[in-house]
Amino acid sequence: MFKHVICSRKHGLHLIIRSGGHDYEGLSYVSDVPFVIVDLLNLQSISVDPKKGTAWVQAGATIGQLYHNIAVKSRTYGFPAGICPTVGIGGHFGGGGYGALLRKYGLAADNIVDARLVNVDGKILDRKSMGEDLFWAIRGGGGA
Repeated sequence: MFKHVICSRKHGLHLIIRSGGHDYEGLSYVSDVPFVIVDLLNLQSISVDPKKGTAWVQAGATIGQLYHNIAVKSRTYGFPAGICPTVGIGGHFGGGGYGALLRKYGLAADNIVDARLVNVDGKILDRKSMGEDLFWAIRGGGGA
């Protein structure tokens, strides 16, 4: 992933990140300028910790995989995300994460407490190092 970011920046290529391509508008695979697609589909690790009430979910995992992993670990926990099990978590959270439990628990993005990303310089940032403005933007800013 780091190499893709650095190489794209070096050569002035538009970098499109997608987490599976469940994309009705086709925005994850078109551009007016030369581009590179990095599909996070294979990054599907999910770690659920019922004692802490948290989970770490990689961007390529699907909503269905997240729900399944939560159900395996706990009979009482859930997560307010969408209803289509094949949607990738990365895109869903990036768009806010609208779901059936929205009115009671808010958007999926409202329930994200930390995240890791690779910035344009190839550095891994978490919530603390990216700052609250960027953390807010990645939880609903869309794929701009």
